[in-house]
Amino acid sequence: MLNSLLDKITKEFSNWGKACIRNVLVLCLGILEHETVCLYKIKKSIGKYLDKPDTSVDSHYKRLLRIFQDYAFSRLWLDLLIWVYSLLRLKSDYLVLDGTSWKKGKKWRHYLVLSIIYKKVAIPICWIDLKKHGISNLKERKKLIKKAMKRFNLKGKILLADREYIGQEWFSFLKSCGIEFVIRLRKKVYKKEINSSGGKTYEELKAKALRSKVNGKSTKKQFELNGCIFTFIVMKNPKPNAKEPLIYFISSLDLPAPQITQMYPIRWQIEMCFKHLKSNGFDLEKINVQGPAKQQLMMAIVAFAYTISVLEGLKTYSKVSTKKYTSGKEYKAVSVFRYGLDKLLNKCYDFFRFCLYLTKELVNSVYRYRSKKSVFVQ
Repeated sequence: MLNSLLDKITKEFSNWGKACIRNVLVLCLGILEHETVCLYKIKKSIGKYLDKPDTSVDSHYKRLLRIFQDYAFSRLWLDLLIWVYSLLRLKSDYLVLDGTSWKKGKKWRHYLVLSIIYKKVAIPICWIDLKKHGISNLKERKKLIKKAMKRFNLKGKILLADREYIGQEWFSFLKSCGIEFVIRLRKKVYKKEINSSGGKTYEELKAKALRSKVNGKSTKKQFELNGCIFTFIVMKNPKPNAKEPLIYFISSLDLPAPQITQMYPIRWQIEMCFKHLKSNGFDLEKINVQGPAKQQLMMAIVAFAYTISVLEGLKTYSKVSTKKYTSGKEYKAVSVFRYGLDKLLNKCYDFFRFCLYLTKELVNSVYRYRSKKSVFVQ
């Protein structure tokens, strides 16, 4: 029966044999169950998954290592992403760009990540390791966007990003790719260019926003930058007594200021995604495979595990109770990822059940929803 299920799943990966897919799924289940990418910790459960309790743990560890030795330089990582993201169909208006970094020994790992927002959850679709501390540069950002656009149809989507992701050439590049954007600005950036355009000056826009008695009130002005017309927005900080009374944005969109500013908070979802991939989820900082190709494959497997957890959680997330905090605001008592992960593990308590789940929940759905308009298979 297990072989029959593996056959069905393997059909989705025409370039790969059943042994390869079985080992990848075994590792995926290990990541889900142990909530870590550390192969040394996962190895102790492989005998249970494969019903081989008499095989030494060291042999199971070598099995895991072979996944990366044999397939790191192949397109397996891409096929994994395409399969699960076919289910999403990239049904989202928003992209989010941000980085997460940590130091391991004397070396820095800094993943610059592009995510889509799928039903209010950030899901990574492409990334590069900058291998350094500090912010990304223009060349690195363009490399990431070009890499993503080879595989996914991103035209018409709106990129949300924080203050470090600015620059005239960067804005022009996004426009040339057909990607709109809403990006936060630092104070006084492009002040000269804004003042050079007709209408209210930079200081007058600030004064107008500050005069408002309503937190979150915003005003805008269009101006020219590097031959392109952009929208500059000043918003009174919605948080009372904030250290920064005003927040500044630049956008390629010509929409009412409140409509633009309401998009930006969606960016926070990528911070939640990083939290789940790291401290509150799969302990990504413990990644112990060496080399860019092997790490890319591990990241793809982690993204696969993260995505199916989110998809499971979204099914009944509306039923999750809310919790009221001292600020008076109410939020769900548990994130959709944690909720979905618990549900997934409750259903997939062994490898057979995991394969059965993937066959019933994903194989049929991916086939039904696959869209050539959103995914470019190259």
